Amino acid sequence: MEFVVNKRDFVKGLSRVQSVADKKSAMPILANVLIAADASGSVRLAATDLLLSVTGTMRAEVKKPGSVALHARHVFDTVRALPDGDITVTVEKNFTARLKSGKRRFDLTGMPGEDFPSMPDPGKTPLTAIPVDDLADLISLTSFSMSSDDTRPHLAAALFEMQGETLRMVTTDGHRLSKAERSVVGMRGALKLLIPAKSIHEVKRMVDEVRAEKGDRKESGPATLSVGAASSQGPVFFQREGMTLSSKLVDAAFPSYEQVIPSGTDRGARLNRLAFLDALRAVSLVAADRTSGVKLAMAGSRAILSSENPDVGAGQDELDAELSGPDVTIGFNSKYLIDVLNALVTDDVALDLSGELDPGVVRPVGRNDFIGVIMPMRI
Repeated sequence: MEFVVNKRDFVKGLSRVQSVADKKSAMPILANVLIAADASGSVRLAATDLLLSVTGTMRAEVKKPGSVALHARHVFDTVRALPDGDITVTVEKNFTARLKSGKRRFDLTGMPGEDFPSMPDPGKTPLTAIPVDDLADLISLTSFSMSSDDTRPHLAAALFEMQGETLRMVTTDGHRLSKAERSVVGMRGALKLLIPAKSIHEVKRMVDEVRAEKGDRKESGPATLSVGAASSQGPVFFQREGMTLSSKLVDAAFPSYEQVIPSGTDRGARLNRLAFLDALRAVSLVAADRTSGVKLAMAGSRAILSSENPDVGAGQDELDAELSGPDVTIGFNSKYLIDVLNALVTDDVALDLSGELDPGVVRPVGRNDFIGVIMPMRI
């Protein structure tokens, strides 16, 4: 195999795929990136951990087609270390790849490209174009409440739903829940997919790249990603120009989130989001490290935040608030409230409550496309 490629294109492509390679797998081939040169003048890069797969293509001067698998981190680091300009890549029969630019060169030990796992192909899977700004919003508003516990895969994931023109994501770790929606005019489809957290983070990277490239080109109109799955068993595909990301789905039942969301509350407060966020950050400085517990007392036109830690001391702050309903005092994990307030962008938020043992509901004032539910804690 032999081809010549621009360093900038090579680094960009390797950067995108090498993060998916499974460098700790018991299967050595999964720590590699597949590099396959085609006689048509394109080079395909691919990586997989058998859950998540990514492929990308770049233009190149292909002198001799072929393929090789090279260690993901090693090839990425050496390509970055080569001088700017064109890089010549040659692979001999022993699968040693020589990467050369100017007077600098590297010889990397490789593996046969034929040994690399086959990559999922969208084929005739129906794909729907979704504005990347909407997808970015949904991820930002929900990803923080996915569980980090891989032993609970149904919670270490995001529920992704397409229903007519409604695009929805829901996440929960058992202590809090986030549901966000966007309306996509003209969208048609009916999908209900449970996508692993790792895959959601990679989708976010793809979305950020598309948005950045659109900004660099100063293009008008919405940038989109194509999304689809042949069935609820997956895999799901996210596709942009020159790149395809695919993921297996979680084979488990997501909690019935509609039953978690309170149907009604009898107490409520409207607070300035940034003032509430600042007070929470301040008061939580002396909260117990394990629970980050903060007490919220609402009475009259005031919301009083307080925390106490026998080993550190105590803290308190007071906010102006528009309150309705009876007085109430309730405890929350401050981190959960901080996360949701950070994700929102409205000036004011509504905090709806019932009793001290009932979940609290956070909504952006003036919008009805997000709801956050946080379970209370005894303090």
